[in-house]
Amino acid sequence: MRMIRFNADYLDRLLAEQSDLPARNTGPCALALGSFDGLHLGHQGLIEALIAAKKRRDLHSTVLFTFRRHPRLVLGGGEGPFLLTTWREKLSLLEQLGLDVVVAFDFSEALSKLDYRQFVQRFLVDWLGMSHLVAGHDVHLGSSRKGNAETLAVLGTELGYEMEVLPPAQYGDQVISSTVIRNALGEGDCPTATAMLGRPYAVWGEVVPGDNRGRTIGYPTANVEPLNVRKLLPAPGVYACRVQVYGDVVTAGGDGMLGFVQEPLPEVDRNGDMPSSGPGRWRLYGGMLNFGRVPTFHDGGLEMPRIEVNLFDFYGDLRGRTVKVEWLQHLREERRFSGVGDLITQLRQDESQAREVVAHTPMPA
Repeated sequence: MRMIRFNADYLDRLLAEQSDLPARNTGPCALALGSFDGLHLGHQGLIEALIAAKKRRDLHSTVLFTFRRHPRLVLGGGEGPFLLTTWREKLSLLEQLGLDVVVAFDFSEALSKLDYRQFVQRFLVDWLGMSHLVAGHDVHLGSSRKGNAETLAVLGTELGYEMEVLPPAQYGDQVISSTVIRNALGEGDCPTATAMLGRPYAVWGEVVPGDNRGRTIGYPTANVEPLNVRKLLPAPGVYACRVQVYGDVVTAGGDGMLGFVQEPLPEVDRNGDMPSSGPGRWRLYGGMLNFGRVPTFHDGGLEMPRIEVNLFDFYGDLRGRTVKVEWLQHLREERRFSGVGDLITQLRQDESQAREVVAHTPMPA
């Protein structure tokens, strides 16, 4: 997979015609564009259609045109955590989907004001050599969102590209969309999010120091701080989960991992540094987590909720390492217990439920 990357400054110079677009050997190509937040089954359907169009029309490449900086951060609506997939997560998923080229622009205010006809002709047709455009039924682009399925099809007859519009992907009676998935996660409905994404919803985070209290009651936890502050977290509560740990982590004693998984991108921490050597095999464990304010041990609860993860049958040190946490199923609400004994009794019940959920969750392909 090749990458063409434009930052906001360079893009603004291009739009002001202060710089030239360097030629790219991508055309004739089949192309789709959008934010693709979540890379859910609807998005995956677009990519499958791209690959099919390339083969059917004997085109040179498939091109996915997307944005490294989400449009909501420029146009509004980007307050607080909302991302289903961070840029790193999106790249990792795209790497596995068989695309030839990913074009990544930093969305900017100047780009948002560009007329869709100018955008399509200059960037998609003249620069990238688009001859086949694949779009969802709700496609909108350009100033005032005037580039829609109808107007883009008409423009195609002028500029010489074919337009293919896909019907909405559905789960039951619901149209699959990033918004519907965000709402499901906000209600703790992980099974719906999993079904629409085609995989469990996951959060990458760095293991940071905690209270070290869990190990004293038989349930040691890793305190996971998300790598990206804009990453959406599910509703607070106790969840069954799976945890992906880099393969070089040394365990002490028995190892109850579920298996190995491949990850195409290297381990990185919150500062962008690489704690390990690069992409490779990761260990996968079952577990349970609490996302909340820990009211049993903190009177009135912590000011900010935190993620505490107990990995089943894992014996090792994860401090300073990056892990991937998959949220499988909400088990119960967080609550305050009258004593440690009551908490331990409940944790044993939670563990039994969580192990059952993990056992019935298919392993990654």
